[in-house]
Amino acid sequence: MAAVQGGGALTASDYLVDLIAFLKSTFSVFTNLPGKVAQTACMSACKHISTSLMQLLLDPEVRQISMGALHQLNADIQECESFARAGPVAGFQGDTLLLAFSDLRQLLDLFTQWDWSTYLADYGRPTCKYLRVNPHTALALLEKLLKPMRETSRKNNVFAQFRKTDRDRQKLIDTVIKQLRNLIAQHHT
Repeated sequence: MAAVQGGGALTASDYLVDLIAFLKSTFSVFTNLPGKVAQTACMSACKHISTSLMQLLLDPEVRQISMGALHQLNADIQECESFARAGPVAGFQGDTLLLAFSDLRQLLDLFTQWDWSTYLADYGRPTCKYLRVNPHTALALLEKLLKPMRETSRKNNVFAQFRKTDRDRQKLIDTVIKQLRNLIAQHHT
């Protein structure tokens, strides 16, 4: 379960904090190994974490997801990025280790900042902000996000003032889904 700091910000999940502590401890004893071996092991571990978290998001068995879950995952990735920036093994150039998390970082930024207008306007340009976000991935995640909203709107909601907000948000998401499908069709025909 995630903790909330004094300012209301989410902190990384306990399991991830424990994993990062384990990796720090493990890589601290790699000082006697050749540099390339330690770097390869560290990069592989970071890529594995990032890939596993992405696969969890896109797993067909995970049929729906909430914005709260995405914000929690964002806090977890921030913890991973902090680990990468700390230079757990020597020899990486600049932010090379951070690249292991860049696909997930851009995807989470797109969703947590709800920056669809930028994504859709810039898609396909080599300098676009969300260069690493595949439209298929964005669409799959957006559909998982929409599902709980549709189910909530079908239920009898006692709080009528929330219905309009939910409907407006659902319409916005439906519009983005349609634009993503058009984008996929345009760039993959």
